[in-house]
Amino acid sequence: MGKNQRHQKYLKSEKAKVKLKTKKGLPTGTNITDTTFKVKKIIIREQLKQHEESEILSRRKLNIKDLLSRLKHHNSTVRQEATKEIKEVILNNSSRILSSNLGSLLQGICVLTLDKESNIRREILKVLSLLLGPIPNEQLSPFSDVLISYLKCAMTHIDSAIKEDSLNFLDVLVQNCGSLVAKNSQKILSNFLDMVSKHNKESQVSRQLTLSLGSKHTSIKWRIKVFESLSSILNLLIIEKRCKSFGNSQHEGRKIFVDKNTYFVELYQPHHMNDSKINFKNDNEDVSNDNEVVNFKKYIDVLMHLMMESWLEVRPKENNIHVLASAISIEAVSFLKITTKIIQQIIGCIDVIESDNEDINIWFARTFQTTFGKYFMLKFPYSQVKSLQRSNKRDNDSETNDKCLSENIGICFVYLWMTSRCMIMTDEVKDGFEKILDYINDRLDNWSHVNDNNSLNQFIKLLKELFLNSSKILYKNRIKLSKTLNKIISVSLRVPKKELQIQLFNILGEIVLDHSLTELHSEEKLKEFIKTLPNLLLEKSISENTIFMINRVSLQHGAWIHNELRKKRLEITENAKKIEITGSTDIMQSRLMICNLFYFIDGQIYY
Repeated sequence: MGKNQRHQKYLKSEKAKVKLKTKKGLPTGTNITDTTFKVKKIIIREQLKQHEESEILSRRKLNIKDLLSRLKHHNSTVRQEATKEIKEVILNNSSRILSSNLGSLLQGICVLTLDKESNIRREILKVLSLLLGPIPNEQLSPFSDVLISYLKCAMTHIDSAIKEDSLNFLDVLVQNCGSLVAKNSQKILSNFLDMVSKHNKESQVSRQLTLSLGSKHTSIKWRIKVFESLSSILNLLIIEKRCKSFGNSQHEGRKIFVDKNTYFVELYQPHHMNDSKINFKNDNEDVSNDNEVVNFKKYIDVLMHLMMESWLEVRPKENNIHVLASAISIEAVSFLKITTKIIQQIIGCIDVIESDNEDINIWFARTFQTTFGKYFMLKFPYSQVKSLQRSNKRDNDSETNDKCLSENIGICFVYLWMTSRCMIMTDEVKDGFEKILDYINDRLDNWSHVNDNNSLNQFIKLLKELFLNSSKILYKNRIKLSKTLNKIISVSLRVPKKELQIQLFNILGEIVLDHSLTELHSEEKLKEFIKTLPNLLLEKSISENTIFMINRVSLQHGAWIHNELRKKRLEITENAKKIEITGSTDIMQSRLMICNLFYFIDGQIYY
């Protein structure tokens, strides 16, 4: 009975189901095979790929080719990770990488200097520095176009952030392949002007300063940064040209001039041969090429005007009654420092550039001497503002400090150099010189608290320019150096002997031995100094250079020194046996040189 009921229920449920009717044949259009199927790649992880034993791999088992391909990936995270892995590979396998992958690595790495992500640009510069560090400039020479081209693209990029980072790119190249940058400097120098100015066709001035809108830097900070990078290029140019002039590059290719083209011929053994110009033109045609000089003068003319205009924005304002007239802000100090440095580097470039048609020294001095004096000497000397006081305080309550030492010395040197080359001194120029001499005298009296080697080197360079190169012009224009010379002598004789005293004594030695400085030799204080030179032979120690100088003085100024030698002959001869001589390669010969000073008195020779 129970089984029958279950059967009946089953039948009812079957009857309740929907019955689908089937048609004979397929509908029209449905007899086509559907090919819209999907496929998926089978990806083998990098760790499972087969690599050669000698192949260089990263920590994730990627070779150089794979890493370079990832540098082009659209995902910034992938690019950044690839950059870090390349950095690790270079650190661990630098010598092996450079032998076979240098070209592809430079190309792939330099591309990322234009990346839109700042962290990737910053990281890639570290990688580039690691890569370029151990490579000599000769090996990088074939890839110079790659490096310079990407540098130019970065410096002229429409994105201000990339343009700012291009200066960091340049710093990497300067530090690791300076000679290469110097040789290609003509390709990038104009870009520095474009970074701070624009062409101005409506005005007589060729360029006009621009504002750094949308930048993280103020206009003056941005110009300081640009000029600092420009300064590094100028420094490389000076070094490169001086090396060529002194013949330090013995293994470089020699130049042969054929028509307008220059060909380099590599010589593997030194030969004494001169470079010659081969003229394939008619004798009446001019083959002299002064393009380098002409371009240099045009560039310097624009650069000087831009720096002068920038200085106008930050120099002390005459109507500011709350700060001392010569006190300038920290930004102004930084700009003054880089400006004076660049002008001195321009002077250095002028000294190593040769021109057959015109003296560039005179052109530069006459063109900018008046403007420089007007802009920089009016409030000279300068000091840095320490703290700004409220408006209700008096002027003399403003606190300033003398942190502009190197800047003031730089102004002195440039003004002195320009004026001595002009050879024409107006009353205004003479007033400027009085300020310079007063400043120099004050520095000589108060140098003891200064512990800056860079400022000391600048100061000694200034004094050499003043006495050895410009003194004749100054005396001719009735500007005497008696007071400054007296201070140098008195400071050089102080005890204990510090670096300043030693350097000043060397300057005095050069003055004494230069027979053309007749005006200085007529100073009574200098004659008294020369008479005291024999006393140096009675000290516990003496340098060999001083012994040479005293011997030369005995020949040139014997009338001033022989009496002193005669009086102290026995003491000097006895002290020559035990005096300590520094800087000598042959102590016995140096002692004999002291004793033979008396040959000029009695004709006796010691040997």
